[in-house]
Amino acid sequence: MGSISTVRDEPRRRHKRFSPPGTGVACIPRGFWTGWLRKKNVALHLKDVSLGGAQIVACEELRLGEKTTLRMEFPGFPEPVDAEADVRWCRRDTLSLAPRWLAGLTFKHLAPAHEVHLREVDRTYLGKSFPS
Repeated sequence: MGSISTVRDEPRRRHKRFSPPGTGVACIPRGFWTGWLRKKNVALHLKDVSLGGAQIVACEELRLGEKTTLRMEFPGFPEPVDAEADVRWCRRDTLSLAPRWLAGLTFKHLAPAHEVHLREVDRTYLGKSFPS
């Protein structure tokens, strides 16, 4: 039996979150050295996403305010969604024996085409569209 996406009902949130199963995710912290050194993906998987940001499980701790490049590949959608995002919070996942962190990322910039793709994914999982 396949996984089912979950939608969280949180009245204070501007955008509803959803958890699309099987989504590929890459999160690359940005900074001076990322241009010179090999870029390292710290994301293990996507926990949930909304039109305003995403929550990931990471293999490294991310610093508050750190800038990242995020790429999400949703099953059934031909184009990935790329975004520039800031780390809003990060905390250790104490339920995991392996070193893992949960990190909340706020989207700071999506190119217009990527915003359209994310809205299509949002409509698919939530069944309706939200105003900009």
